[in-house]
Amino acid sequence: MLLYLITFAVAIGFAFCSDLCQRQIAVAKRELAGRDLWNAVTAAKIGKNVFLLCSAAVLILLSGLRYDTGVDYYYSYVPSLETVRAGSASHYDPLFNFIIACFARLQDNQWFFAAMALYTVGMIYFGICRRSEYIAIPVALYLVSFNYLRSFCFVAQYVALATFFVGFTALLKKKWIPAAILIVLAVLLHQSAIIVVPFVLMYFMRTRWMMVVSILLPVFALLGQGAVRVIFVMFGSGTRFDYYFGSEYDMGYVDNTLILINFAVFAMFLFVYYMTQAYREHDRNLSFYMLAQSFALSFSLLQSVIPLGYRFVWFFMFLQCLSIPLFLKRMFSGAEYYVINTVVIVLFLVWMILYPLQGSSNVLPYHPIFDPMSSY
Repeated sequence: MLLYLITFAVAIGFAFCSDLCQRQIAVAKRELAGRDLWNAVTAAKIGKNVFLLCSAAVLILLSGLRYDTGVDYYYSYVPSLETVRAGSASHYDPLFNFIIACFARLQDNQWFFAAMALYTVGMIYFGICRRSEYIAIPVALYLVSFNYLRSFCFVAQYVALATFFVGFTALLKKKWIPAAILIVLAVLLHQSAIIVVPFVLMYFMRTRWMMVVSILLPVFALLGQGAVRVIFVMFGSGTRFDYYFGSEYDMGYVDNTLILINFAVFAMFLFVYYMTQAYREHDRNLSFYMLAQSFALSFSLLQSVIPLGYRFVWFFMFLQCLSIPLFLKRMFSGAEYYVINTVVIVLFLVWMILYPLQGSSNVLPYHPIFDPMSSY
């Protein structure tokens, strides 16, 4: 556990240094002109990008150089690579099967895990940078919300999630074609990503209706669990997830901490939205983040009727690394803003240490590829 905490601290520290360089750029643009401005901005941009790359590289290396860390390392991915080498097909979705087939041509399985770490962390950092001028807080939330460590186990889904995440940021920038392509790729990588399609289409609703849907969805999730079960069984039929209905995974498991977290965040968003009268602005992006949180809460409430239903929660809960700082920025400024964000980050960290880090993902202990017998 100590290794993870140190790595998180280093990655967040580099992200903070990147933010300091960004602040230097802002100061230079206010106070300098001409050649002095160009020199100052150029130097600060170089520093910003170097620190940004260092922050991502620390996480990529830790993930890419792991050995037998994460329950699916040997339970799913190594056997799949060996299966393809033996002439059979892997059991994933079309695009991820293609990825497995490509890396099965290499004799060392570690190339697969290294490449997936590079892609997943790289895409997440890219998405964060597209939406946040200052990245330290979003990066910290990404880490302490267990999303980074969970990707050690659920590699295929997190490759799809990272792809969706960048597609989501493209959608907010009104880049329709890149957004559509990335969403389709996410579904081809992992069929669970199909759940984001109706959410994405709701971006084109009127903002007033977005808020109505945001409030009604959790109510429907509580009262309409039977109907939701029927819908999922119907649409899951014929897919590789049909197996889960009626299996040992269909046991009504509920992670109550996901319900509590998402309810608390949803309540906070509603409070900020109405107390700051954000509803008067008809801000589509702000309303869309609220809708995302409503989806996260709703699927948290539906865990018992959908086998492995918590996996749908992750797609929407991940967006909190962008939405939480955004909503808090509307309510607080200056030191207060950073204090409140720090409190939220610490609470997430405590939750991560007490619950998912000790759970079935098996990310403890950590084994490095260059010394597999060592445990950290």
